[in-house]
Parts: sequence; structure tokens; C-alpha cells
Amino acid sequence: MYATGTLPERALEDLARDSLLAKYCLVGTAPRGTIPLSEPLELGGDELIERVLRPVVITVRGLLAAGKLPVGELGVHLASGRVVVPGLGPAEPDRVTETITGLHRRLTATGLDVDGVLARELRFCSAGLLSVLAGEHPWSPHPHHVPSAQHELLQQVLRLVKDRSTAHRRDPSAPRPLVALDLDFCALHPRARVRAALAAIGVTDRLPMLPGLYEPGWRRFRDLAGLPEHPEHAEFRRAISWDRDELLTDELAPGVRQFAGDVEQAGGRVVLVTGRRHRMRAATEEALSRHGLGHLDLRTSDEGADVGEQKVAALRGMTGWEPVAAFDDKAANLEALRSAFPQAVVVPVAAPGFTGVDEPDAIATFETLPQPMPLGRGHLARPGLSHATSIAQLRLGEMCTRPTLWRQGVLLSEDEQAEIARELCRKAVETGARLGDRVAAIESGTTRAIWQVMQAKLFGASRTAYPWEQADDDLSRAVAEGEPAELVLLGPPTKQDGSRLKALGGLPDLAEVAMLARLLQLDTAVRRVHPPGIRVTALADPSHFRVRDVSRYRGYQREFRRMLELTGADRVVCVRNIDEAAAEFGCGDAAARAELLGHHRDRYQSAVAGLDVRVDPRGALAEADERDPGCAGQPRFAEMFRSIVHAVDVPNAGDEPVEFSRRVYTAPFDLDDPELGGTRRELLALAWDETITYLANKHVDAELDYAAMWRRDRVRMSLSLRPEQGRFRFVPLGGSAVMPWQGTAALGRGYEVSTDFAISLIDQAHLPVWGPEGGPQPWFMVPPSLIRDGSLDRGVAEAVQLRTK
Repeated sequence: MYATGTLPERALEDLARDSLLAKYCLVGTAPRGTIPLSEPLELGGDELIERVLRPVVITVRGLLAAGKLPVGELGVHLASGRVVVPGLGPAEPDRVTETITGLHRRLTATGLDVDGVLARELRFCSAGLLSVLAGEHPWSPHPHHVPSAQHELLQQVLRLVKDRSTAHRRDPSAPRPLVALDLDFCALHPRARVRAALAAIGVTDRLPMLPGLYEPGWRRFRDLAGLPEHPEHAEFRRAISWDRDELLTDELAPGVRQFAGDVEQAGGRVVLVTGRRHRMRAATEEALSRHGLGHLDLRTSDEGADVGEQKVAALRGMTGWEPVAAFDDKAANLEALRSAFPQAVVVPVAAPGFTGVDEPDAIATFETLPQPMPLGRGHLARPGLSHATSIAQLRLGEMCTRPTLWRQGVLLSEDEQAEIARELCRKAVETGARLGDRVAAIESGTTRAIWQVMQAKLFGASRTAYPWEQADDDLSRAVAEGEPAELVLLGPPTKQDGSRLKALGGLPDLAEVAMLARLLQLDTAVRRVHPPGIRVTALADPSHFRVRDVSRYRGYQREFRRMLELTGADRVVCVRNIDEAAAEFGCGDAAARAELLGHHRDRYQSAVAGLDVRVDPRGALAEADERDPGCAGQPRFAEMFRSIVHAVDVPNAGDEPVEFSRRVYTAPFDLDDPELGGTRRELLALAWDETITYLANKHVDAELDYAAMWRRDRVRMSLSLRPEQGRFRFVPLGGSAVMPWQGTAALGRGYEVSTDFAISLIDQAHLPVWGPEGGPQPWFMVPPSLIRDGSLDRGVAEAVQLRTK
């Protein structure tokens, strides 16, 4: 049944470019043990979904994205987790419809939730795949597409919010960023109310589109529907109900809740400015609460007032805030907003299925594409890194833990592990020597020469953050006395494995080795212009800002010290406990720390008293942001909470810890979930308390003058992409903004070491490479093309390298 003819070689080459398809699909003669899809499989429900149903959908989807169609009876090879496809044919429309219809019939015979899998696996299709799936067949309701122009515009708004938020942190007098959303036909779609209004005026035919609220949209609707001049627009407007029960039927615009959360995560605030009258406020607030947006600021309008003017006045009245973007569906409102706020991005919205505003740059929904792009939808063929700096930037609900795939890794011997580490360090030192020689050819033996080395792209430095004058102050004593240049680095604490989404275990991995290689690179380059080189004091803080039992970080510190010896970085790097180092340096009165910590914890607890994050998380955070007792230069409470909530230990791990955590964090503020609500409440309470402790410790450090440890003849290194003024920005892994201990090591396409979150690597089909101790924590992860027949590509050890920028 599975014998095939000769497949065109080009067709197989095209499929091999899609790494995900290559892992799920086998084209040609079936291996022993293959079971035809038409035969019953003795598997449980969840196992049947993950080992049969999902792989089949992924395989067919990937083939269609490549312009191919499976030919012959599909089979499943359970031992390898692959779908066997006897042959391929062109994806012609009629054959696509016929093939999908027949396949769907066989899949639904299993009794499983086929539509649920289809809805998830056919989201975010490329325009090309959407076109292939455009026929009339059982899968046609599920394909989903986000236009690239809409994605880019919304991402632009989020970047503006982030930039303005950063500016406010640096200068509290700068306004904070605000994003304004209209409600009807923008954030909310009144589909049921519009249909009821049309029925009330006698329009009951099946319609290609529904009318928008305003006169231009009504005229286009009437033309599309072939209606006579009557009924008139005024009759339609009078027929629309604004009563409570009808307002509660409004649908939330796709993506608006995610977008609002992204704005908040970036440090901004969303305000809902609407033409709805004050008398509708209570019903509107009730509807918003049902949609999870009850915490947002709502501004309604006066009876008979000009809505555009009302919106402008409402936004201008929000002291300390400035709009960076506004979204609306009415031309007059858009014009008023553009005139009042020329610095803001004002965006027209044309709700899908309605004849709304007619502007070429209008967006339909608030959806953006996930980061990184989902594999196998026609966008990308090769797995990629997310380049996310926070778990909150990932669409966990769209990700897959791929239980049949991601454990198919390889085990390194001690010698193989040591070889990779040595090769990485050897290349780093050679590159550092070449850099130092180039600088020495111009000048050497001066603080400026050291500074020139530090500013190289290899280290990601920022001249604006760390200018020459600051370096001269920090380095002049060491140069004059012929001693190593002193650098101070805050970290490493311990691997952040509490959620299991960042790292799968608590030990250092290849990312920490790469960081040490980068420090050796810096030392080698500096020695070419200043022979004593550098000395780095790493201030470990595993239980300084957050309370951790010693058992949580003892293994990390022990293994990190072994890596220091393995790489030879122990001659450059000295790891010290931050509190012990502060005591030796004479930073304040260490005995006063406990009392000061209690004082500042009390301050924060008093400020947020009465707020319960376990009942109304969004509302509690919004109010905490208003009551924040912090000061300039300190993180804000709500901002810190959103970071810490992804770092605390997830309670009640479940049988599949990674999948359980993914589901918990997909919607951490959704407390009504009967299965996960209790875990989320516990998680939020832990994060709330740890946020208070973290911020209290920051204040104590300031009062005890911990900054003295890097203020006197020492260079303060910063791992942040946006360092404070006077700090040497040091990006250890080049293009990766995630610190080594906040993620999992991975190799990019050029064999360069990077760091990414474990859940994203798993979703992107990266496979684990374990150290000699084995799983569950990989030493690093690689694209699937680097593991063949159960072995790591022999070229990895020779090719592994640091990023050059």
C-alpha cells in the first residue's frame, strides 16, 4: 500500500527546507511498524491527539504551504512520531478540496476534537497558504491570517509606548505613554445589535456585509446589499439599542485584550474614550468586565456634545499622560485626534464584516503575529529564536510543547562537552587578540585605549551610556599603577527555572560558558593595550533581592565555579556574594539591613493595602500603579510585578510540567478557569509578595550605598540594553538580550551561541543536547537539522562561536 513511484528530487528538496515538516513527515516507502490512518490505534485521547491527529494536520498543512498534496493512504509511524506520505502531487484547488474532505472524514471518526486542533494549527497562516485553503471543504472555517501592515503598525505603537516609558523612568517629569481606543466598531463589535436593528426596519435578507454606525458606511452597505433608498440611515440609527441587555451582547474585537496587555507590559496605559453617553456607563463597565477589560479607564461623553471634541478634552485632562496612539472608526473623530495630538499615531479601524471607515491604511482587528513566527504556516521554513526579552512577549497560547518531538535529543560525553567549551573560548580569545592589536596600532597604554576596546561591537557597548570621560575616571588609577582594570558585574544569581518556561533546570548551561568566553575575549583584547588586563568581580545575588533557600542555588554556584575552571576564566572572574562584598567595602551598616527591609516592606504594604491580586489582578495592578510609593530611579510596582510573576515557582506542576506551566501562563489573570484558577491565584499572591520584597531591597541598597562598590575606580557593567548613564553596556551573547541565567542556551543558524526561553525553543522545534548528566535540563538546544539519526552534527564542536555583534 505504501510503495511509491519516483518522486521529483526537487520536490523532496523543497520539503527538506521546512524543518518542522521534515521532523513530522516521511515521504516515500513506509518503515516497518507503520499503521494506516484508516486502522484503529490503541491510544488514549490525549496521546491520540499529540501522536496522530496533530502530526497529521501539521503534515498536510506543511505540504500545502509548499504547494504539494499528499497522494495515497497516510500512515503513522508511532516509533518515530512521523506521518508517512506515500506520494506527492500538485496542490490543485479541486484536489485540495477532495483530499481534505476525505482526510477530515477519517480524522473525525476518531471521536476527537478535530476542530479544536484545526483552529489552533491553522491560525496565523501566510497569505499564500490562506489562498491554497480557500475552497469549500471542512477545514475552510479555520484558516486565519493577520495582514503584515496591521502587524507592523501595532508593533510600531508598542515600540513608542516602550520608548516613552523608558524616558519617563529616566526623567519622571516626562509624560507617561497613553493609548486611546474607541469602543463601538473598534474595540467592541456590536454584531447582534446591528442585526437586530436591521430586522427592526425590515432588512432580513442574508447580507454580504453589515453597516457601520455612520452615514458613509450606510451608503456602502446599501449599495452592496442592493437595497432601495429606504430605509434611511436615520431609521437604522434609531433602531440600534443602547440598553443594558443588548450592550452585553457586544463582541470583543479580536486581539484587543492581548494588545491592551502588551501596552501595559510595555509600561503604558490604555484608556477607552467613547461616544457612548454617561447613562450607558454602568452597562458598558459590566460588559468590559465580562471581557476582562474592566480595569481600563473609561471616558464617556455628554449628551449632544461633539464626540471628537469630548475625546480630545478627555485625553488632555489626563495629567502626566500623553497619547502616543489613538484608534477610532469615525473620520471626524480621527481628524480631531490628529489635529490635537500631531505627535501621536492616529489609526483608522474598519471592523471586519462591517462597512465602516473607508481609509486605505485602516486596520481590521488588533491582532499581531506571534513572536517568533509560528512554524509551518507558510511564513518561515526554518526554526528561529524569539529575540524576546520577557516571557510576556511570547504568545504562550499559540505555542506547542511538542511532546513527541522535543525530547529527541542527544547526550554528550564529558570529553565532547569540554571540547565545545574549549573551542568556544579559543575562538573568542583569538578574536579578542585581533581586536586588541587593531586598537594598539593606534594607541596603547592609556585609558582611552582600554575604552576603545570596550566600545567594540563584540561587547555591545554604548558610547552614549559610557562616554570616554566616565571611563577615564574609572580606569585612570589602574593604568597609572599598572594594575588590572577593575570591572563589577551584578550576577549571576541562579538559573530561573521556577516556571519551567525559561529554563528546564537550575544549573548553568552553554550560555554561561559563552559569557565567560566573552569575558576572556575582553580580557585578551585589553591585554594588548594594557598588559595587566582586567579583573571582574561578579556579585552573585541568589537570595539578596528574592528569598531563596540555599538548596535552590547551591548546585548552580557549584557548577558555575566548575565552568570557571573549565574555561580558564577563573584567572579573570571572581564570584562574590553581594552582601559579603558590601560589608567588606564598608557599605552602610549591614546590621541595620533587616530593620530597613521591614520598614520599606511596610511602606509598600501600606500603599497597596486593600488590593487583592487574587480577586481582580488587572484592577489591583492598575490601582497599585497609581499608589506606587517608589521614587525616581526605582522600578515601578506594576512593572516589576509583571516581570517577577514569570520568575516565581509555579505551584502544582502536574504530570507534564512544561505543558502545565504553558497553560497557566497563557492567561495568568484568568481566575475563572475551573482547573487552573486556584494555581493562578497562588502564583499571583507569591509574585505580589516577592515584588514588595524586591522593591524594598532596592530601597535598602540605596540607603546602605551599595553603589559605592562600583563607584570608586571601578567600571560598573550593565547587562541591560538600555543601561543607566555611566555604565558600561556589556551584552555577553551579542544579539541575545536575555541574560544567560534567564533562559536556555541555543545555537543559531550560524552556530553562534544565544539564549532564548525554553518554551519558545521547544515550540520552534529545537532539540535538546544534554550534558553528561543527562536530562531533563539540556546543556543547549539546536535546530532540528543539526541532529541526524540520533547524533549531533559533527561540525558543531568546530563551528560553535560567539556572535560578532
